Amino acid sequence: MNKEKLSALRKKLFSRRTRTAASTAASAAKKLARRTPLRSLWWWLSLVVVAASAGFIPPAVVMAFAVTEGWDGSRQFMGLVATGLFQGLVLGIGEVVALRRGPLRVPAWRWIIVTTLAMGVAWIAALLPGSFGEPDWSNPVVLVGIIVAILVVILIVPIAQWLLLRSRGRDAWRWIVIMSISTTLGVGSLLTGILLAEGKTSFIGTLLPFILTGWVGILLVTIVSGLGVYWMALEAYTAAETWAVLARRATNESRVTTASKKAAARVGAQASPAIKKMASKVSAVVKKAGSKTLAAAKKAGSKTAATAKKAATTVRSRTAVASAQAKAGAKKSSARKPSTPESPKKR
Repeated sequence: MNKEKLSALRKKLFSRRTRTAASTAASAAKKLARRTPLRSLWWWLSLVVVAASAGFIPPAVVMAFAVTEGWDGSRQFMGLVATGLFQGLVLGIGEVVALRRGPLRVPAWRWIIVTTLAMGVAWIAALLPGSFGEPDWSNPVVLVGIIVAILVVILIVPIAQWLLLRSRGRDAWRWIVIMSISTTLGVGSLLTGILLAEGKTSFIGTLLPFILTGWVGILLVTIVSGLGVYWMALEAYTAAETWAVLARRATNESRVTTASKKAAARVGAQASPAIKKMASKVSAVVKKAGSKTLAAAKKAGSKTAATAKKAATTVRSRTAVASAQAKAGAKKSSARKPSTPESPKKR
C-alpha cells in the first residue's frame, strides 16, 4: 500500500514538474516572440523621448541662470558638466530599458555607466573652448582644437556605446553613423537656442528658447536614432550567437595573451646567455679585485707585524742595555765610597 502511494505521489509530482517546465518554456517563447524590431522601435521612441527630455531640463536651467545671472566661466563649466552627467545617466537608463524590450539586448549597468561618462566628456569638450576665455579664431592651433572638440562631442557617445553593441548585432559600426547624425542634429538645435537666447534679460525669456529648441532637437535625435535601432534590431544576434561571439572574443584575447607571454619568454631566453656571460665577467672581476685587496691587506698586516716585533725587540734590547749600565754605575759608585773610621777604644 505504501509503495502504491509513493508511486502515485511521484507520478503526480513528475506531471506537475512537466507542466511547470512546459509553461515556463511557453512563456519564454512568447517573450522571445514579442521581442521584435518593431517593438524596439516603439519602445525607443516612447522611452528615449521621456528620458532625454528629463535629462535636458537641468542643463537648460543652468544655462538660463548662467546667462541672466552673469556667471563666470568656471562656475558655468562646473554646473553644466554636473548636469551633463545627470543627463547621461537618465538617457542611459531610458535607452537600456528600450533596448531590452527588443532583440537588441545590451548589458544594463555597463551601458548606463558608459553613457554617463561619455556624456560628461562630451560636455567638457563642448565647454572648454569658450569657458575660460575668448578663443582666438585667427590662430590655427585654436581652430584645430575646436574642430577636435566638435568631433569629440559628436562621436564620443556613439563610440562608447558601440563598444558594447559590437557583440550584439551584425555590422555594429552602423550605430556610430546613426548616432553621430542624430547627435549633430541635437547639437545644432542647442546652438540655435543659444543664439535665440542672446540679448534676453529675464530668466523665462532665456529659458524658453533653450526648452523649445532642445525639445525639437530631442525629437530629431529620437526619431533618427530610433530608425537606426530598428535597422540594427533586424539583424540582432540571438542569445546563442551572442555567447558564441563573446566566447570567440575571449579565445582571441587568451591567444593574444599567450602569444605575448611566449614572445617575452623567447626574448628572455635569447637574452639570458648574454646576461649570464656579463654576470660571470662581473663576478670574476669582483673576485679578482677581492683577492688583490685581501693579498694587499695581508701584506700590509705582515709588514705591520714585523715592524711591531722589531720595535719591541729594539725596546727590549735598549731596556736591557739601560739596566746593565745602571747596575755597572751602581757598582762603581759603591767602590768609590771611603771606608768609615773605627770608633776609638776606651782607655
